[in-house]
Amino acid sequence: MIITRHTRKGLHRISDLSRETGVPVGTIKFYIREGLLPEPTVKTGRNMAYYDHSFVDRIRCIRELQQKRFLPLDVIRAILDGNADVISPHEVATLLGLEGKFYEAILHGPSAPPVARADIEARYGLSESDLCVLIGLDLVEPIDRGAGDQFEADDVLLLECLASMRGAGFDDTLIPMTAALPMYVRALDELANQELRAFSRGVSGKVADARLAELALAGVKMVEQLLVLVRRKRLLRALKSLREDQQQASTGTDD
Repeated sequence: MIITRHTRKGLHRISDLSRETGVPVGTIKFYIREGLLPEPTVKTGRNMAYYDHSFVDRIRCIRELQQKRFLPLDVIRAILDGNADVISPHEVATLLGLEGKFYEAILHGPSAPPVARADIEARYGLSESDLCVLIGLDLVEPIDRGAGDQFEADDVLLLECLASMRGAGFDDTLIPMTAALPMYVRALDELANQELRAFSRGVSGKVADARLAELALAGVKMVEQLLVLVRRKRLLRALKSLREDQQQASTGTDD
């Protein structure tokens, strides 16, 4: 299909969507792959497509639901598609009414100063390709406030954590970031999805709106402690199982 200047009127290239929403091109492509955005309005070739203005509104909505409401992608997709089998309208209203209060203490507490994208490699030992992996996984987001891309708040803490891990010897020669991080993201996306569904179904219509935010924040703090303890126990259980398997292999018996 040949698209003329006239037929392009009112349409955007993916770079235009990125400029209007502040969302990186790689993240927008990720949204398309994950089904959060529909296929392009007009596709003129393998590497060229155009999008109508509804994509701008939908991308902004996705970011709002991610950054201020802390909803996982599966729930966001269900909300945008009106899929009541995944999450009911009442549950959606419950979650959206929280206005990001799941992490109020973190959002309103002291935060690390922003770090320019150009300084990431020198400061944290993370290359531009490393950053692209993190951005593609939606773990960090570069923000341009007029002085070039920079990273803020929890993004900086995450970069510092990765730098500390590499300093301790967990570099790409030992455990490649491109292999380890997607594993964590997939597992935690599923956990977050199930956790939010359990919370929304548990409190919808049972807890007064005035107490919802307080209950959500308290739950997050306690569950984070619980997850550390559960993970530790499961690791010890896995090690015990591995040791038993090795012993059985060495003796050649199942006894």
